[in-house]
Amino acid sequence: MELNVDESGRPWTLSGGGPVIVIPAEIAGHWRGTLPPVGVQVPAGWTWGGSSGPECDYDRACSPGGYEPTPHGGFGWVSVQETPVLILDGEILTWFEAGAEGGSLVRSSIDEADGDPEKVSPGSWCSVGVDVISLTDGRLYMFDSAAAGAVDPAQIAADDGVGVITLGAGNWRVEFATDADECDFVRFRRP
Repeated sequence: MELNVDESGRPWTLSGGGPVIVIPAEIAGHWRGTLPPVGVQVPAGWTWGGSSGPECDYDRACSPGGYEPTPHGGFGWVSVQETPVLILDGEILTWFEAGAEGGSLVRSSIDEADGDPEKVSPGSWCSVGVDVISLTDGRLYMFDSAAAGAVDPAQIAADDGVGVITLGAGNWRVEFATDADECDFVRFRRP
């Protein structure tokens, strides 16, 4: 699988209809997507989204905890290996804009407006559920949450590809905002 980078060198992704996951590289191999959980008895005929049988990771991504809706998307969190993992709701083009202090995920609005995180008023940024994440590897992978993850992003078979965000190892403050054009943003900065 080829990694997604646009003409400006920005990593990007899209989903085939469900949420986008943004997961630390060091735990990406534990994300199962629509596959059943490891070591769980799976009844005959089981499928993700069903009312009987185990809940898969994609089911969890579709109903994340600490969820904050936006006009055409939203933000939430699930736990993978006791690590918070960001879930971005909606089939929305998502790319990463690197900045001097870290960078921001930008999610275009329903009318495909391209927002600028630098133009978001300082008072508009807020936390949703988790304030700080820790990265050991220093990278985040973003892809359609229906796909199973992998340690190597080239091995993730997400139909709309994988974007690799390089922030650096350590702690990162995570904040969210939506602008007047209904573009959503997720900002990563050192605490």
